[in-house]
Amino acid sequence: MTIKLVLLDIDGVLTDGKVSVDSNGNESKTIDFKDIDAVFEMKRRGYKVGLITGEATPITLFFNARFKPDFFYNGCKDKPAAIDKILKETGCTLEEVCYVGDGKYDIPAIKLVGLSACPSNAIPEVKELATVHLAARGGDGCVWELLEWIINREK
Repeated sequence: MTIKLVLLDIDGVLTDGKVSVDSNGNESKTIDFKDIDAVFEMKRRGYKVGLITGEATPITLFFNARFKPDFFYNGCKDKPAAIDKILKETGCTLEEVCYVGDGKYDIPAIKLVGLSACPSNAIPEVKELATVHLAARGGDGCVWELLEWIINREK
């Protein structure tokens, strides 16, 4: 089955899952330019892209504004429900969906979709369930690696 929709967790996938906090309580996170490029390359190639995160912070809103994903869910603790809404909107099947996650709240989504992936620093339970184990860590080029994997798979 061809992948039409790529859904990404933010913390631990697009970022390394860490947060820096300054003395004023301002948070910051890092993201690899390869992963920024990967999201835009996915969109350029015709994949629908969604961000589904359990966090609801100014940083997650920044990612929405920066990437302009086709779908954005923040503060989302029920990721399968979000996926169900996206499927109804797009007409995609579960087999056409790739979900990338790294933590315990990603497990229900990973179990649901046709193709799942995780960065190398995902928790053991996610690694056990994911279809694709990426060599790159979250926030360190894993989304670009996934894109290359999908492209090579569909050749």
